Amino acid sequence: MKAPCSAPGELLQTLADHVAQSAKETLDISPELAEAHGNEVAMLMANVWGGQVLYMPKGIHLQASKLHQQIFDEWTGRNQRELAMKHNLSLAFVYKVVKRMRLAIIARNQGDLFASFEEDDEE
Repeated sequence: MKAPCSAPGELLQTLADHVAQSAKETLDISPELAEAHGNEVAMLMANVWGGQVLYMPKGIHLQASKLHQQIFDEWTGRNQRELAMKHNLSLAFVYKVVKRMRLAIIARNQGDLFASFEEDDEE
């Protein structure tokens, strides 16, 4: 991993390099196409956030949500202990993740029971 960027254009070049490397590895495209893609993404970010001071989070929430989804996908209803051991987590944490994921799915699928009443009140 590179050290933090110091020169003004170094951030965009580092971003372009990382995107190009990722594109080569995950999309199996030519180095030239990957480099062009990296440069395009870097220029898009420059157009979107150029001139602003911004803080780049470490992506912990994104990593956690991927882990939570993986745990839920691997869950069979009876393998919490195995999942805890596999992911080096406590059994209680695995139960908590499964419960949260199940509640999120129920909430997404159920919808708002009072939406039609609120619409009638506005008329």
